[in-house]
Amino acid sequence: MKLLAFDSSTHACTVALQVDHAIQSFHVIAPMQQTKLLLPKIEEILKSVNLQVRDLDAIVYGCGPGSFTGIRLAASVAQGLAFAADLPIIPISSLAATAQAAYIEHGWRNLLVAQDARMNAVYWGVYQINQAGLAELQGTEHATAPEDVKIACKSDWQGLGDAWEKNGEKMGYTPQSIKSEQVPTAEALLQLGKLAFEQQRWVSAKDALPLYLR
Repeated sequence: MKLLAFDSSTHACTVALQVDHAIQSFHVIAPMQQTKLLLPKIEEILKSVNLQVRDLDAIVYGCGPGSFTGIRLAASVAQGLAFAADLPIIPISSLAATAQAAYIEHGWRNLLVAQDARMNAVYWGVYQINQAGLAELQGTEHATAPEDVKIACKSDWQGLGDAWEKNGEKMGYTPQSIKSEQVPTAEALLQLGKLAFEQQRWVSAKDALPLYLR
């Protein structure tokens, strides 16, 4: 299986390529630089293993929610690459990829992801890690005021994303711990995208659109 994954929904630029069980990746915190970095890094990673886009099985991208510019960039790059090579595209929620990244890095299983959406709003979703080690959305993702970020369960939930830092005490729930700097990673996208590919949950290039949530 050959999957290319990338996300630019936050201030990170993250790219990864999986060829069978081997993974090549690039991840950097680079605010406002994703437009300059994304395509060159994709080309660099493909070249490092002597592959071209047409050799891939599918493209996985972080569809949002997140930065309007960033999610449009990722969708546009996915569309362009897929159109040229006639490849399927797998959109993955950037909130889900954030939850999956935290599980990979820390082993946390109960995750409340909240990204700042400006204008006194946040994007958020509740995720739990299932028996297969993959982040599963509980309910739906939301775009609400910070004080409306609430869950009924009071157990060991971890807060992820910059909304916790930027909105302070306005948030309607207090997690057990907070990692506000957590962002999606392309390796997390690969884990979620692999299952979607096996289940044939993909879209054509024309349907690879940003998820705004508003």
